[in-house]
Amino acid sequence: MRLTWRDGVATVFMVLVALVTMAVSGSWGWPLLGGYRTGALALFVLAQPICRTGGAAFWTSEAIKRPALVLHDPFILVAMVLGVGATVLVVLGLVLGTRAPFLALAGVMGVLWLIATIRHVAEAAPRLHPAS
Repeated sequence: MRLTWRDGVATVFMVLVALVTMAVSGSWGWPLLGGYRTGALALFVLAQPICRTGGAAFWTSEAIKRPALVLHDPFILVAMVLGVGATVLVVLGLVLGTRAPFLALAGVMGVLWLIATIRHVAEAAPRLHPAS
């Protein structure tokens, strides 16, 4: 694979995630971002287009047709674990409304974006040895 416009869209939304994170944690006074609960909700909303666009290649690949392939891809395995962690952090962020789960969610989203982008670049690299 290679980087496509979808990776660019995911990157733009990650920039928005960074801005929301700084606005909420820095008390910038942005409308609708007055606390950590609303910040967690905003991050959850921003995560949707990131996952849809950044992960689109996965949903159209052979991996989705043959789930056993997923277990052999370390990028996808780590992303799956982090995805579950992000879900837990969204719930914690909404329930507790504190700084720690909010910042952890933003960090996990950044790591997930980075993993997906690195995977797209790594798969674009030509193989030195043809598959036997």
